[in-house]
Amino acid sequence: MIALTRQLYRAGQYDEALKNATEARVISRAMHYPKGEGNAWIGSGQAYLRMGDYDSALAHFHKGHTAFTEANELGRLADTYLYIGQAYDHQARYKEANEQYRAALAVLDSHPNEDMRVRVLNSMGITYFNRGSYDLAQEYYLQGMKISATFADRLYYATLVNNLGVVKMATTQYDEALRYFRLYRAAAREMNDLRSEAVALLNIGEAFIGLKQYKEANQHLDSALIKYGQMGDKRGMSFAEASLGDSYRNMGWFLNAETYYQESIRIAREIHSDEALVKSLLGLTDLYIRRQQPRRAAAPLEEVKAAAERSDAMPWMQKVYLYSSRLDSARGNYQSAYQWFKEYSHLKDSLFNERKSQQVAQMQELYESEKKDKEIALLSEAKKMEELKLSSNKKLLIISVIFFVLLTGLILYWGYIKSRYAREVSEQHERISEAYEELKVLMDRVEEQNKMLATKNEALEELHREKDGLIGVVAHDLRSPLNRIAGLATLVEMGQSLNDEGKELVGIMQKVCSEGNGLIRDLLEINQYEHHEALTLVPLNVGQFVDTLAAHYTGALEKKQLTMVLRNDPDSVVQTDSHCLNRIIDNILTNAIKFSPPGRSIYIDTEAQPAAVTLRIRDEGPGFHPDDLSRVFRKFTRLSARPTGGESSTGLGLSIVKTLVEKLHGTITLESVWGAGATFVITLPRNA
Repeated sequence: MIALTRQLYRAGQYDEALKNATEARVISRAMHYPKGEGNAWIGSGQAYLRMGDYDSALAHFHKGHTAFTEANELGRLADTYLYIGQAYDHQARYKEANEQYRAALAVLDSHPNEDMRVRVLNSMGITYFNRGSYDLAQEYYLQGMKISATFADRLYYATLVNNLGVVKMATTQYDEALRYFRLYRAAAREMNDLRSEAVALLNIGEAFIGLKQYKEANQHLDSALIKYGQMGDKRGMSFAEASLGDSYRNMGWFLNAETYYQESIRIAREIHSDEALVKSLLGLTDLYIRRQQPRRAAAPLEEVKAAAERSDAMPWMQKVYLYSSRLDSARGNYQSAYQWFKEYSHLKDSLFNERKSQQVAQMQELYESEKKDKEIALLSEAKKMEELKLSSNKKLLIISVIFFVLLTGLILYWGYIKSRYAREVSEQHERISEAYEELKVLMDRVEEQNKMLATKNEALEELHREKDGLIGVVAHDLRSPLNRIAGLATLVEMGQSLNDEGKELVGIMQKVCSEGNGLIRDLLEINQYEHHEALTLVPLNVGQFVDTLAAHYTGALEKKQLTMVLRNDPDSVVQTDSHCLNRIIDNILTNAIKFSPPGRSIYIDTEAQPAAVTLRIRDEGPGFHPDDLSRVFRKFTRLSARPTGGESSTGLGLSIVKTLVEKLHGTITLESVWGAGATFVITLPRNA
């Protein structure tokens, strides 16, 4: 039953594994078989560990430890120390995890088990990696690989290969990391190990993010998320959701990224996993900073800071300082940003020195071990020489001198190595100090430039205000004479018998006045939308709104023999301003009618998404010339295409559309092939 429990939780069938382990405990207790009871506790603890219920996992592992102690199964205590350490690792309690791993190694020194030793070395490597000590992590992985190279079970070796890939990722060697992860995935598929394949897919996806190949990244991360979901591995699901958030954030798909981050945070809080929580919170912080929403970025960053202080994870705190600097810079608080960056640089230097100190300590430990071995060997030789003293005094003297010289040489060599390493560390520290001073000078220059920019921005704002006032005055002064001219033209037309040429001239006057008034209206509207117009947000069904609005264009469509095709999603409710949305759709539809040849169709589609609604308006007109695509939304732009019915164009319509879409916190894009029509794609958030 114990073997079946292991098979079940490795296959991701955690509920069945827990049920089987409970039955095994009951039977073992009835048989007074504490070893079997201990194995059952370990099996259920493993299932809870992979489900993300770390408190339950720890409780079961401790009960297994007690059962093995009662059964005098001292060798199995290494198992419990390892699993307790892994549970602490998942909770980011790294110091406690390391204590458990060292206790496991102490047991293995007296009760050798090479399989278990490899697993302990691998877990110690993971802990050092999470604390930012990449060199030490790699050292433990390589020790484990050396032992596991001869094992029949290739999963041990493959897992260590994967973890070496993770180290390469942390040092931005993405191509090398990808090679390791693909080897790991091939081994996992060969062994039909679902969980290992999910881990490999997750890591491959993150490597592709590092290489900026986001399409491949999303494919692998989606596959990893599906496999973690099949197993019920919530920790894996949280990491996969967070990595998908990173990928979509880097692609600029901020709404999708935020959705993935929020789901990752929800799962991480549910299972109390600080590792997964910090990853998603940092991603969300970066997202809000990129979207220029510093107020929203502050809360997740503060939560990361609390987690870093709670777990003593210095790499997390390093990122807290870095993002705090970016956040204050986004707020315009450059002095505070500079102070945070100083904290970040100082901690980065401290972590570097700590890693080097750990390496020195490890070398010192190795030297002490070798020194003790030499001393033991020397004492042994001394004993032998004492026994041969009467017959070989000369030989004894020679051997003693040789060993003394060797030992002295070893000590002198170690002193030389240590002093050379200390010199290298000192030189590195000097270079870092010089770089820091250069950075300080650069930051001062940046601060001066920012002050100059702020002054220029104020001047520009004043010019904008003067421009706005000038537009209002000019528009008012122009509108009155245009209206008078139009009125006089109408009186002339009504009051006199005009010949054809006179009627044509009156018609031209009226058309010119109408176009002039249209231009003045567009100028006043875009000025109002850019600076003054406040939004009135109400729930609005975009599909129904489009249906109602389309009826207003029946006359214009019939005049040019055009057909309008509507395909609207009933679940397309957004919080928006109906006046702004009406103006957006009106401008685009008016253009579509204006530039469409007779007998063609105009298509309007709405599509509902979890966090947004997408509106597509497509025509079969001439489309946009490639040279025009970069200028479509600029003011007063005259493009290559011409209206098909002699209509006029002010060059402001699409500029007004873009201004209004951005005011509604949406996006607008243009898809067009010259000669084959154009499609405007508008995406509006459900909550603006």
